[in-house]
Amino acid sequence: MNQTPHINDSAFDFLLQSFAADTGATLPAVIWRADLVKNEINFLNEHVIPGLEEGVAQLLQDAAGAEEMLAEDDRSVFARFQERLHQRQPVSEVIRARGRDGVMRWLYILGSPDPEMTFCYIGLLADCTSLANAILKRGSQAGLAEHVELFSNPVFMVHVGSRQVVAANEAARIRLGIDPDERQTGVADLLAGNPDAYLRDIYERLLFDLSWNGLLEIRTATGETLACTARVRAYDRDGRHLLWFSLTPRHQAAVAEPAARPVLCKDGQRRLKSAKSLADLLTVILDHQPETGRADAALLSQIFISKGNVIVTGVGAAFKDIQKNNTHPYPGSIAENIVLYNLDHLIVEDTSKSIKPIDWALFIPHGIRSYFAVPFFHENVLRDVVIFCSTTPNAFSPDNIQPYLGLAESLWPHLPRIVGDLTQQRTPA
Repeated sequence: MNQTPHINDSAFDFLLQSFAADTGATLPAVIWRADLVKNEINFLNEHVIPGLEEGVAQLLQDAAGAEEMLAEDDRSVFARFQERLHQRQPVSEVIRARGRDGVMRWLYILGSPDPEMTFCYIGLLADCTSLANAILKRGSQAGLAEHVELFSNPVFMVHVGSRQVVAANEAARIRLGIDPDERQTGVADLLAGNPDAYLRDIYERLLFDLSWNGLLEIRTATGETLACTARVRAYDRDGRHLLWFSLTPRHQAAVAEPAARPVLCKDGQRRLKSAKSLADLLTVILDHQPETGRADAALLSQIFISKGNVIVTGVGAAFKDIQKNNTHPYPGSIAENIVLYNLDHLIVEDTSKSIKPIDWALFIPHGIRSYFAVPFFHENVLRDVVIFCSTTPNAFSPDNIQPYLGLAESLWPHLPRIVGDLTQQRTPA
């Protein structure tokens, strides 16, 4: 295997944390990085899976060789993993592969876009045979309650038909107050803190992909809302359709009370009232930013989730060539990130490190190196995003965004007059 001695600590930690959250285990693993531009793979540590010494490279690099190694039923699963890798989408799969010693092993593959290297994908491959055998053995002898107790993080199962929790491990019972033996708990109650549009997106992804990874707000039995990194899998057992939820609670530091947001001056308010176009509105807020003047340009993105696109209007020297109705796909956009992760704002410190398609299609070609985006929701549906842009990296941080939040808020009341009835125009299908 081609060895590369360097590995980014944060990326490595991210993989191991994801692995532990998904499997409840901390097994050694082969760590690798794929450069999707150069179409090459490098192995980043010295770990060897006994019986699969050179087989790991064959599995990940040689399609024909991988097919010979894989169990026939798992070839389509591995093909799905390869597709996700090339699409730079997070993925986790379990497959069976035969080594040179003739032994069929259970292997866990986890991958994600490298957070530090654009167009790279980082992953791990681990032997989880002992864990798989334990699950299979218990599955034939025990019920769902014992099934989930193999994991130390909060794990519970939901019956799709009844939408009730049917099994929860000790961590879920203690941390979330879920106990199916004592009372019924509906998944709707647990997920009540998440926007409906966000949940619909999750259900659609589960319908087609059978899995979903992301952030969820979980409401505990005491009414507390707990932010968690979640992994959800479709799971069939004894003819029942189930959803497997594996959670990792996120630790949030205390946040100081934010400073008051400046109110737009009377001249700015007068100009907003007389504005006749989106460009006019954007010009006003760009002209009335703080004296430090961190924004060189501004964009407004109109969101059409049901149509799968966004339409942007820009002002400032960087966007002088952007025409009206400049359209981009909704997938890969800032808006998708905001909806997917339930964000109230988004700061991108350096677009050159980005893995979002919209940054490479829109911001980087126009010289934008950092930006601050603020969403506008109407009836719980994302309608618009205003984006303050800078040609220098690291222009925006949590310490200096309050004035820009105030400018964005001053803009929202004037949008219906310019773009028309928001409810009629952009109600999702």
